[in-house]
Amino acid sequence: MPHPFPPPRHDLADGHDFVKYEALGNDYLVIAPAAGQVAPTPDNIRLICDRHYGPGADGVLYGPLPEEHGFGLRTFNSDGTECEKSGNGLRIFGRYLRDHGWTGEGEFTVRTLAGPVTVQLVDPDPGPDAASAGSDHPGDGAPVRVSMGRASLDSELIGATGPRREMLRETLPAAAREWTATCVFLGNPHCVLPLDGTEVTEELARRLGPELAGHARFPGRINVQLMEVRAADRIRIEAYERGAGYTLASGSSACAAAVAAHTLGLTGPEVTVEMPGGRLDVGISDGGEVTLTGPVRPVVAGRWAPAFRRRLAS
Repeated sequence: MPHPFPPPRHDLADGHDFVKYEALGNDYLVIAPAAGQVAPTPDNIRLICDRHYGPGADGVLYGPLPEEHGFGLRTFNSDGTECEKSGNGLRIFGRYLRDHGWTGEGEFTVRTLAGPVTVQLVDPDPGPDAASAGSDHPGDGAPVRVSMGRASLDSELIGATGPRREMLRETLPAAAREWTATCVFLGNPHCVLPLDGTEVTEELARRLGPELAGHARFPGRINVQLMEVRAADRIRIEAYERGAGYTLASGSSACAAAVAAHTLGLTGPEVTVEMPGGRLDVGISDGGEVTLTGPVRPVVAGRWAPAFRRRLAS
């Protein structure tokens, strides 16, 4: 039977319908089902994430949901689709659970569509002015670390067409050119393109990303990363997510790119991943288990305006 959750700490939540956090510019709204009273339908998710007609976000974290062990979470992209898991989303959700009194532990389990994930608050009580590695902004608080699971290059897990194979140095035709990609599965699928640094640009990510994300070889669509290797312990990426489009930072993308670089022999197992929004640290064990560490910042907590709530209910 699901265990009862402790009640929300109203000194922090104060009846808010949603709380917004960002992780290096990758922003999510956390909606607790009991508080927000909003069904996570595709139409509602799209409206909530709309930056002109709603609060705006890259996605919605819907939870905590009752689980026998840990906390249940559903993750939605801004286009209304549900995804298996999000690295930054998980880190944000972990910070939310601690901030709003759902747990007093520094390490706990979050259950996603892709399975259970261990979340660790590196320093659960850093103080309001503590700064985190990976960000140039003050007041970020302590880093949050998540165990992303074991990486795989198995085409069957990635959801690629053709015979089952390891998707290492795969050739993909797109945009009147052939690209060499290494594809990685980490609960969701990723297509990593090692490129010369001059090609790793926002412009190319926005132009090439949609073509590769919807490539015929990936019927279920795929996330795309353009990657420059800068040193044995440092890479830089631009990311295009299949359900959110171009993004300033993506935890899952950072992990996939680090795995691809390490598998190709271009880096070691400990890698700092640079993105337009900032830096994340990725670790890869000998068995292929991946951890992701970086800062999370609260942004705002709010309530739905009555007219907006009616639109969500309609």
